[in-house]
Amino acid sequence: MSHLAEPLDLLVVAAHPDDAEISIGGTILATIAAGKRVGIVDLTRGELSSRGTPELRAEETKAATELLGVHFRTCLNLPDGSVRDTDDAREALVGVIRKTRPRVLLAPWRDDLHPDHAGAGLLAYRSLYLGGVKMYPHGKPASVQHRPATLGYYMCHTPFEPSVIVDVSDHWSQKVEVVKCYSSQFFDPENDGPPTKISKPGFMAAVEGRARDLGGRGGVDLGEAIVWQDPPAVVNPVDMIAGSGLSAVDPKGISS
Repeated sequence: MSHLAEPLDLLVVAAHPDDAEISIGGTILATIAAGKRVGIVDLTRGELSSRGTPELRAEETKAATELLGVHFRTCLNLPDGSVRDTDDAREALVGVIRKTRPRVLLAPWRDDLHPDHAGAGLLAYRSLYLGGVKMYPHGKPASVQHRPATLGYYMCHTPFEPSVIVDVSDHWSQKVEVVKCYSSQFFDPENDGPPTKISKPGFMAAVEGRARDLGGRGGVDLGEAIVWQDPPAVVNPVDMIAGSGLSAVDPKGISS
């Protein structure tokens, strides 16, 4: 797999199309606004979704990708409902890591309620190390080796105690517009599709409620949570609090 001419700063691993946008879309937008290069790798096409079709979801993903403005997006076409840390899945994800050479890797929380989310988090954890192993995967020197400096997990269903809260206040309205691209998955009184957790009328209000709660902990209006796999090294604690370019400093509290 040929590598990108310019590496990414951030690569987001998502189990399904719309996971990245719903769970960490504000962080993606804030990072791009800071001049960083961001990409998404969807592990599946979401073909087991109770609503919509794979073809429709592909169209929705294309629209969301354009609105997000990410610099790279691909899908590994792993089987929906069976995202696991397998040899084949590792090899595929390592290929994307080496192609994009991100500084930071984000994935769903490894203990999330949804098995695919948890599987995606574990897959990212196992694949990160292998990206820097010269002879992986077939005992021959890889043309590109890369191991991201840091792996973080983002919140989907199951909450966790965050390491950092990203201030997404300035990007929330755009995040909402991006999420709306996946209209087949959300509440529509004229759509008689089977009900799901995210198709309930109050789903986006609940997403915003969580963001307001997280933001309040950091002294900002709206936030998204990340927990690091291992504590990242920083040059000094002041720049860590300033957010290292992910968002502007807010004098009311910590902004990341």
